[in-house]
Amino acid sequence: MSVASQVRKSGVVRRRKLKPTLIVRIRGGIGNQLFQYALGRKITLETGMKLRFDRSEYDKYFNRSYCLNLLKTQGLSATESEILSVLWPAQSFGQTVRICRKFYPFYQRRYRREDELLQNREVPVLKQSAYLDGYWQKWEIPFSIEELLRKEIVLKKPMVMDRLKLLQRIKSGPSAALHVRYGDYSQAHNLQNFGLCSPGYYKGAMDFLSERIPGLTFYVFSDSPERAREVIPQQDNVYFADSIQDGNDFEDLMVMSSCDHIVTANSTFSWWAAFLNENEAKHVIAPLKWYKNPRLDDSLIVPSHWQRL
Repeated sequence: MSVASQVRKSGVVRRRKLKPTLIVRIRGGIGNQLFQYALGRKITLETGMKLRFDRSEYDKYFNRSYCLNLLKTQGLSATESEILSVLWPAQSFGQTVRICRKFYPFYQRRYRREDELLQNREVPVLKQSAYLDGYWQKWEIPFSIEELLRKEIVLKKPMVMDRLKLLQRIKSGPSAALHVRYGDYSQAHNLQNFGLCSPGYYKGAMDFLSERIPGLTFYVFSDSPERAREVIPQQDNVYFADSIQDGNDFEDLMVMSSCDHIVTANSTFSWWAAFLNENEAKHVIAPLKWYKNPRLDDSLIVPSHWQRL
């Protein structure tokens, strides 16, 4: 008689132990999504937990799009039942979650906030199902699984022809990407926290690279093409890559990462372009002040080996 038959005959039913589930709340643009993905991927890689994404934020707001499903990333979108099983007795993420956390001590292990998890700058090892809420912009997290992320953060489908032509142009000689982000950073709350990179910053970065790399061409990527032309000198070795306005900014990020060198804005978008760049001899230049708000610590987000100007 088989073991399974003996178990059935004895009336004992052994339930297969289910893997705990890690649900990561996804929000913001592609740069923020990739930081959130990196933390979730790191934890599930170390623990064997199932990785799921709560992407419900994108049902409410239409100024950003969910992009992880367009890349060869691991994990799936969380179902309603999966979210409910982790957030119970709350039905979904929201005010009820915060109330539960206030009155039920066990809930502090179930719903985990960024400001508490990263107090000691270390990523904790979770042993039970949990819901993570935060942006997780800490450079050590993606760099700790750098090779894996570079294999997974790639497009599922080819770029449109215009971007492929731009890639071919970039590969024709020494290149540097300049990211000029003004758009939503011009809004009052973002100005207070981030501020805007000055024309002097970009000029200094261009001079720094030009002195070291002969024949360099600068490729300018911006969410505000007209403003970028006011900030960046219009000269023979500057190319404004703003002809494709189709909303597929995740493709622009990949194009930026293909340049030999990167001049970032104070933006997670160009942060990830720099991270994904595989040139071992690359120069990455980042603003001396990533945040305008003095209460925000930019040592968490800017790697110590990047050049600050």
